[in-house]
Amino acid sequence: MSQYKGIVEVIKPGFYTSVQDLGRPGLGHWGIPISGPMDEQSYLLANHLLQNDPPSACLEMTMTGGTFKFHHQAIIVLTGANGKAHINGKAISINQVVEIAAGHELEIGPFYKGTRMYLGIKGGFKTALSFESRSWYRGLTKYFRCPKGLRIPFEAVAEHSHNNHSKVGIDDSLFENNVLDVYPGPEATEMSNGNFEALFEKSFHLSDLQNRMGIQLSETFKNHLKEILTAPVYPGTVQLTPGGKIIILMKDAQVTGGYPRILQLSPESINILAQKKPKDPIRFRLKEF
Repeated sequence: MSQYKGIVEVIKPGFYTSVQDLGRPGLGHWGIPISGPMDEQSYLLANHLLQNDPPSACLEMTMTGGTFKFHHQAIIVLTGANGKAHINGKAISINQVVEIAAGHELEIGPFYKGTRMYLGIKGGFKTALSFESRSWYRGLTKYFRCPKGLRIPFEAVAEHSHNNHSKVGIDDSLFENNVLDVYPGPEATEMSNGNFEALFEKSFHLSDLQNRMGIQLSETFKNHLKEILTAPVYPGTVQLTPGGKIIILMKDAQVTGGYPRILQLSPESINILAQKKPKDPIRFRLKEF
């Protein structure tokens, strides 16, 4: 039996909902991806508003929310993407800390701005630890996405908590900005004259081929690069295949790859990209080390 007294039940899990904390950095030599929140800025905001420790686990929802029944009183907040959210039919705002009573349901609909929303809870969700992290990853943890009926533990709060119902404004830059700051990748110098510079002269669009491992762009980019020996890759690494496909690796990406690494996104740009939808335009902007 769990040592935690609070339980939230997943009534409807939504499109893709998972538990994420700050992940597992430093385990690449074991072949273990970093994982963690796709939009780390919104994830950290949730824990900041709740006065949680930064690594406290949240629920990450993609494209659409779900319905969650709280069997015990809790203090929660929603951050990141914007969408309609209700507690027992009463609308609540994004970025506002609220209490939810025992037996009440939180219902979150499709997102109309952004792609990923975070449900934070006072004290964090208390799913099982794996390699000192609660982040879900297929093959490493029992679940990689929320199934219907799952009961997720958390630390129940006192019946009469003193909450200031803090709220902050939405940072629209995550949703409005389509410029991704990047650094040259290890194989950038192998691109032919003018080919590397051409990456920054055009817009690209996100394709439907995307998940927590990576995002493929719709346009192809002609090049004369060859595949490389397997080499380290990280979240934000931009790979260019010999056939011209551009793949941007994200938080659940493998730790090595065999395609040329032409660019590396800044951490802030990973957050921006995580909030984009298929067909959204992006541009690369070069930054120097």
